[in-house]
Order: sequence, then C-alpha cells, then structure tokens
Amino acid sequence: MTDDSDNSYCLIDASRPPKADGPPYAECVLCREPTEYPESYKGITMCPACEWLEAQRTACSG
Repeated sequence: MTDDSDNSYCLIDASRPPKADGPPYAECVLCREPTEYPESYKGITMCPACEWLEAQRTACSG
C-alpha cells in the first residue's frame, strides 16, 4: 500500500493556498467566481471547477 501523502514523485510544486474559514473569498482568476480560499491570499486562486479543468488540461499536455 502506498502513502498518498508522499508526493516525492511529483516534480511540480502545486502548493495550494490555505482554505478560508468564511467570507470574503478570493475570486477565481479564470472565471471570477468565488473560490474556497481567503481574499487576503496573494497569488493565483481558482475555483474547484477551474482547478479541475486546469488539472485535466495539464495532465494531457505531454
């Protein structure tokens, strides 16, 4: 059995911002919908739908 918390095989730093405890939420950089991340986070934030689409896009771009 493998340990899912061990991401040493992944060479891409896909760190995620901390989840917000409540509003205000940051806007998604792609669709401008609210994300689950705090508005105070400085960096790229995406809503769950856009994160999923971006993951699909980058997974197939080999």
